[in-house]
Amino acid sequence: MNRPDLRISLDDATWRGLLALAELYRTTPERMVKSWAEGEVTCRLGQMLAGMPAELIVPKVGTFVEVPAPEQCRCWTINGYRPTGADESLTVSLMVASGELPPDFYFVARILRRWAELGVVARGTVMDRFAWPAHTALGGPELTFGGGRRWTLRFAECDASGLSELGVLVEFNGTEVTGIDALTDATEC
Repeated sequence: MNRPDLRISLDDATWRGLLALAELYRTTPERMVKSWAEGEVTCRLGQMLAGMPAELIVPKVGTFVEVPAPEQCRCWTINGYRPTGADESLTVSLMVASGELPPDFYFVARILRRWAELGVVARGTVMDRFAWPAHTALGGPELTFGGGRRWTLRFAECDASGLSELGVLVEFNGTEVTGIDALTDATEC
């Protein structure tokens, strides 16, 4: 999916109005323009989210189908995806909240091509963090991508004692692990 350009024009009437508000609120015109621009971007991104199709095609991965999502979010999922060289199938989701950019499809494809390596890193980090024995099973991997380079991996099937049925969540920024959480309740987008 090509990313559309988002262009915002500041016409003369709006500029004059922002100048007047800056004087009224005793702030700088730059702050007023920044606030106005942030509002415009959020509004446009919300419109873009509403206009996204029910099926998304990620090059070299496949077709993601829209599934139910929390309010103000949209989610597309592909089940049973098996990256090259992987010994397990993945559930991969693309989650977009209103006001956010959709995931970079090429980034998603690059991460999935490196699944064998990143899955080992995630498992090793979880095992070390919780000091679990080597025979502890971590399965049912579910990857969720949002905007930017942040994504999560949830091991939905874990046989560690004291762990809820929600499993363990590993947070990534690119290829670096940035957090680990033993899930205790439902998370939002």
